[in-house]
Amino acid sequence: MPFFEHDNHSLHYEICGVSDPVAYTPILMLHGNGGDMTVFGETVAPLLSSNTIILLDSRLHGRSVPLEGASMELHYSDMADDALALAEYLGLSEYDVVGYSDGGIIALLMAMRSMAVRRVITIGANTDPSGLTFRARLMMKRAMARAQAIGDEGTAELQRLMLEEPHITLSDLSRIIAEVTVIRGSRDPFIKRRHSEQIADAIPHGSHMSVEGAGHGIPETHAGQLAEIMRTVL
Repeated sequence: MPFFEHDNHSLHYEICGVSDPVAYTPILMLHGNGGDMTVFGETVAPLLSSNTIILLDSRLHGRSVPLEGASMELHYSDMADDALALAEYLGLSEYDVVGYSDGGIIALLMAMRSMAVRRVITIGANTDPSGLTFRARLMMKRAMARAQAIGDEGTAELQRLMLEEPHITLSDLSRIIAEVTVIRGSRDPFIKRRHSEQIADAIPHGSHMSVEGAGHGIPETHAGQLAEIMRTVL
């Protein structure tokens, strides 16, 4: 169970599939808010014989833990820095990124900052809180209030993050040189359809894909279909 340290956090990662992430273009997979790398279990299973898969637990998620003096605040910018640091730590000169929900936000930030990011798939991501549906924002506000009432600072911080961040502009997206496939479930209750389409439209090499009948949790509910998309796109 490997870890590496960055910015006072001990970050858990796993490498599976084809064993040499330098010889093959690896795929870095990033989970969503409050989750961990296990969300991709069924998605990666059919890909392991022909791909190098790198999984990362974001800071303060899964088995990643803060070290002494670490900030307990969450910001997408810091999480993107963590993922970029992992790629550097592993000596990757080129790689693809698949990000689900918050992981999709992180993937876009990575593509904005590094030319080593070759291709990106985002799943149910937004670039601004305004891209969330009214229902989603209401659920998050209620969850944050409940968490604050019982002193659950961790859960409250997870909700605050989604309500206040990110703030990626269309101009920011226009500078991404990586190929980006933006995926949204046709029945996603959390991300506005038009917002998802606008993300793809703003990226020079962007495209939009709708998974019919899917909600927000595509890696769990449509794992096989996501694996096929990854085979086609990456």
